[in-house]
Amino acid sequence: MATQFDIAIVGGAMAGATLALALANQRRPDGGSWTIALIEAHPAAAPSHPGYDSRAIALAEGSVRRLQRLGLWPALAPHAQPISQIQVSDSGHFGGLSMNADEYQVDALGQVVELERVGPALWQALARHDNVQLLCPDGLAELQQHQDHVSLTLNSGTTIKARLVVGADGTGSVVRQQLGLGLTRQPYGQHALIANISCERHPGIAFERFTSEGPLALLPMNEQRYSLVWVQQPEQAERRLALSDEAFLQALQKAFGYRLGRLTKVGQRAQYPLALCRAERTHHHRCVLVGNAAQTVHPIAGQGFNLGLRDVEALADRLQQALQNGADPGAFSLLADYSEQRADDRNMVTSGTDALVKLFSNPVRPLALGRNLGLFAMALFPDFKASLAKRAMGWHGGRPR
Repeated sequence: MATQFDIAIVGGAMAGATLALALANQRRPDGGSWTIALIEAHPAAAPSHPGYDSRAIALAEGSVRRLQRLGLWPALAPHAQPISQIQVSDSGHFGGLSMNADEYQVDALGQVVELERVGPALWQALARHDNVQLLCPDGLAELQQHQDHVSLTLNSGTTIKARLVVGADGTGSVVRQQLGLGLTRQPYGQHALIANISCERHPGIAFERFTSEGPLALLPMNEQRYSLVWVQQPEQAERRLALSDEAFLQALQKAFGYRLGRLTKVGQRAQYPLALCRAERTHHHRCVLVGNAAQTVHPIAGQGFNLGLRDVEALADRLQQALQNGADPGAFSLLADYSEQRADDRNMVTSGTDALVKLFSNPVRPLALGRNLGLFAMALFPDFKASLAKRAMGWHGGRPR
């Protein structure tokens, strides 16, 4: 006999785990709570878990506030490195821009967290909630929608029922595929080469440098390290992966310069192809998509998880209201309202990120001149710069509460 849950979340990486924790903390006036199943294909926070690998992500200041509101920040804060300043520059051109936390009366413009350290913290927090059942390692084999519930058959043969299913299972979402929801995929013909770098200086500054090959970002981490995301042509990425550590550091030093002094060490390197992916719909009968299952964006502006976190917060808010009112978590009206609320932000970030990729990955001289004039203008005019800073900090629709 299938076990009945209120909510089943498929995917236990950052989006799925943060949503599960947010929902686990919600209570009715009588003290009741949701019953939640979290289904994850990989062993919980294992060293090989692809959702918690050696990468780091930048949490915008607004995202940190959202995590605080959801009650999740205490589990992540010990593993975070504050960003005191963001520097944007264009290799070989005069345009540049600097944003400082002091200018906007915040302690930090954002925080950088290392995923392989965050994963165990999230799963340890989840294990303390008796209203969350962790089905791990296991995966979704089949999904069947019914009028008042969804039946899920897992790879292990386990069957469960849920009134709401959340697909938080990434770009290759099995939930989305099972629902037959279309995905538009626009390859960029670029790969992101990632690694952790040690350096002589560690000023707590995040760097975004645009080169003739593509953007190069360095995010401050703890232990005198920086997280590198270096976008380039696939052939160039392959060649640089094959370099010795010393030769790779020399190539990176030449592309980035000496803002961090000498680059002294590089960790394990990896690469992955980049594409803009958008689900044609983000909800279907008693099912909804969040995070990369709904949209996957280029890392040029560090918006991927921040956008997904706003999905999580919006859905959690809707479900909190439903819990308080004794309403059905899978009701069509709830999911339709969620999707409508998220549409503008989703479209703005995916379209805006796509435009940035095309502008800053294009070496054509008039475009290069235009973008550098734009950076120069934003540096000179506070209103332009403030608008960009608010976007970078995730202050969509005003400063988060």
